[in-house]
Amino acid sequence: MLLNLNILVDPDVSQSLIMELDHHLLDVFPINNIDLLESVELPSSCWDKSRHQFNANCLLAFAMSYKRSRIVVLIISKDAYVSGLNFVFGVASRGLGAVVSIYRLENDPDFIKKEIIHELGHVFGLKHCALPCVMTFSNSVWEARLKSSAFCEKCWKQLKQEF
Repeated sequence: MLLNLNILVDPDVSQSLIMELDHHLLDVFPINNIDLLESVELPSSCWDKSRHQFNANCLLAFAMSYKRSRIVVLIISKDAYVSGLNFVFGVASRGLGAVVSIYRLENDPDFIKKEIIHELGHVFGLKHCALPCVMTFSNSVWEARLKSSAFCEKCWKQLKQEF
């Protein structure tokens, strides 16, 4: 099964980062086509004034409005959270799409790719795993740096079954 992927970005995300990401994702997943849609203004209804962060689940619902029989990934430059956590690198919904915040990823393209791969792993049904897998849960930037940028053998086998 070949997949089609739409990438949405907020206006502050570097276009060169997205172009570099294209090639990497094509190497990791059986993606037939990646479309970079126009940059999108993030909805003010998802902004939490008291936290000075975007609600990642609200942004995920917003991104799904762009779904056209494809997986949708919204990449944002702003900080994001979900209830119960101080911040998140991203959130995902199985079979639908993901939101990835690059706010805490130090403008490091390899770090950003790692977190997008992690969220796409969730989109394709993977759960959190143990080190050194890319599917390891990260509660801090330090923990995220520790994990691999690749799937462990167990996750890779499970991922291949999805396709």
